[in-house]
Amino acid sequence: MKRPSMIRAKIFLLCAFSVWSVIFIATAAAESIDLTLRNSTNNKLLVAIDAWPPFRILEEDEYRGIDFELWTRLADELGLTLEFVRCPWVRCLKMMENGDVDAMSGLALREDRAVYMEYLPPAYYQCSTVFYVKKGQGHRIHRYRDLYQLNVGIVAGSAYFQPFDKDPNISKVSVSTEKQLIQMLGKERIPAIIGTDCQADYEIAQSPFKGFFEKAEYRPGNSVNLYFAISKKSKFREKREDFTRALESLLRTGAVEDIQQVYLH
Repeated sequence: MKRPSMIRAKIFLLCAFSVWSVIFIATAAAESIDLTLRNSTNNKLLVAIDAWPPFRILEEDEYRGIDFELWTRLADELGLTLEFVRCPWVRCLKMMENGDVDAMSGLALREDRAVYMEYLPPAYYQCSTVFYVKKGQGHRIHRYRDLYQLNVGIVAGSAYFQPFDKDPNISKVSVSTEKQLIQMLGKERIPAIIGTDCQADYEIAQSPFKGFFEKAEYRPGNSVNLYFAISKKSKFREKREDFTRALESLLRTGAVEDIQQVYLH
């Protein structure tokens, strides 16, 4: 017959082992959950966006447009989850500079931006810069120097062409969106606005002022290439070559052209 003291010792050891097992299992489960969360966070790409139809069409319950289609395909290719952060254009740029977001799209190449963001070649779209005036007034901007006689509407923080972007002798009226520019021109608050044709033509066609404007005779003759970019403070910066390969694949297979056809025609 076993002594009571021995029985009590075995019971104590059994209880201690059971408690330790529960603690171990709970700890392992917590670590597993924590690891899953960390992996989920590491795969989440924060993308700054503003409204810029047909590239970024923002509605109350839906985001759509060329850029969103491309972001979705890139995310699928790279195994990422996307979270879009809506912000005015200038603030989006500042968030890229501070590393508050990981990426943006629809970016023209500018040296001041290249200081804090990595542009991802190749460019995925090409536009031209044009000036818009009221119908029948295209002659008012016949050459570059005619701009010195007018107030020209621009979107703050946008890159158009040099020397216009840095010319202090041109009177520029800054607003937040192209839609505001179109309204101001339509209501004759300013005599001219500048825009990239691939976007401005679409925006005007969707507005109440369709048919009210024409393009000025003067054309800068430049090409505005649009790029994706990653903040230099983003953890995804080291993956930029993967992004580039995925973009090249989309271009090579014609996926970009297919998406563009849906929205531009």
